[in-house]
Order: sequence, then structure tokens, then C-alpha cells
Amino acid sequence: MRTEAIATLRRHPVFATVPEADLAGLLDAQPGRTIEAGQVLFDQGDDATHLYVLMDGQVELAMNRPGCLPEVLAHLSAGMAVGADSLIPGSRHAATAQCVQSGRVAAIRGDALTAYLDDHFDLMLAMIAEMAGSLHGLVKEITELKLQSTTERLASYLCGLAAGHQGRAVEVKLPFEKRLLAERLGMEPATLSRSFAKLREIGVESGRGDRVLIADLENLRAVVEALDMQWEGDPS
Repeated sequence: MRTEAIATLRRHPVFATVPEADLAGLLDAQPGRTIEAGQVLFDQGDDATHLYVLMDGQVELAMNRPGCLPEVLAHLSAGMAVGADSLIPGSRHAATAQCVQSGRVAAIRGDALTAYLDDHFDLMLAMIAEMAGSLHGLVKEITELKLQSTTERLASYLCGLAAGHQGRAVEVKLPFEKRLLAERLGMEPATLSRSFAKLREIGVESGRGDRVLIADLENLRAVVEALDMQWEGDPS
């Protein structure tokens, strides 16, 4: 599985220019690991020793707080990395990573990567830029969750899935089951169903599977843009 793990890293924007021999040196002794649905990759508070890049499958990142339900921060899919805490010597994971769809991960030793970054400043800059971009996206998503209604969140998410699609009527595929989508959008599954029902009024149809038909994509985008402008213009 080492060859496949290296190939996965080469497709990641940060590691794309790293020589294959160097990538091999960064990998753990068990470079590719199979993870099953429900398996915890690491727990919040665990020693952070590895950076993982998903080869396939899906991982949920969630933060636990006393007296509260776990707060889902992100759902990660193939090609995405988790465990950047490992780049800080002696650190612990700030959240829990749990597999929600069976797959495999490429495991990079945090200490080896940190030492490598010390000698490769250009790669360090790329890593910082990647982490900053991920943080910006996460903050933006959480902010939107706090401000938008459940239906608005769903509409924005569907527009994101349809990015790059042309034409009036398009069909998009949900990247994970609706229960996980509800968690991602910060709502209960029943609330997600009601949100889909409301969007049906503007031509959004969702069946029992993972396909969603948007009858008029431009109309849906216009609705989302109007809502964005409403929030930006709200002085509160």
C-alpha cells in the first residue's frame, strides 16, 4: 500500500513537488491504513503524532464540549488532510476524527514532517497557506451556520455542490448520506427534510437516494446571493 500512499500524497497540492524518495521517508512504517465506518482515527486530547491524508472514504471531524452534543466541524473526503496538530511538537488533537465511510489513509509521521519542513522553507510556506485556507473556509462555514436559517444553509450548500455546472436544470450528488449532511449543516435530520420541502417550492427535488435535482440553478443562486447581500447589509 506504500506505492498508493505516495501516489495520494503526490496529488495533494502541498506535496505535489516533493520527490518520491522524500515522501517515502515521511511515511509511517505502516504507510497506508484501512479504516472502517465508526472507527476513531484519533480522539480529542490524544497525543498528536501523525498527519493523515485520505486515500478514499470519509472522516468526520468533531469537537466535544462538556454538557453539549459533539459539534461537527467538517466532513473530509479523499485527498484531504487531517491531524495538522502533529506539526506542533508535544501537542494534542483539538478534535476527534472518526471514519463515517470505510476507506484508507496515508499516515505521515509528524516529527519527520516537521524536521523536513525546517529544511524546506518553500514547502513550509505551502503548508502554512494550505492550513490558513482551510481555517478560513472553516470559519466562514461556521459563521454562515450561525447566521443563516436551516433552509438558507441547505440552499447555499447545494449551490456549492453545483459550482461549475452549466445549464438551467442540473442534478447534483450528495457526497454523503443525509444524516451526515444534517450534521454538517448543524440541524436534525427531520429539519433537513423540512428544508428540502421548502426548497421544493423553487424547484429543488430530493428523493430517497443521494441525487438532488435543481430545476432552475440560476434561480437558486439568485436566492442565495440575495440572502448573502441581506446579511452583509445588516449592521447588526
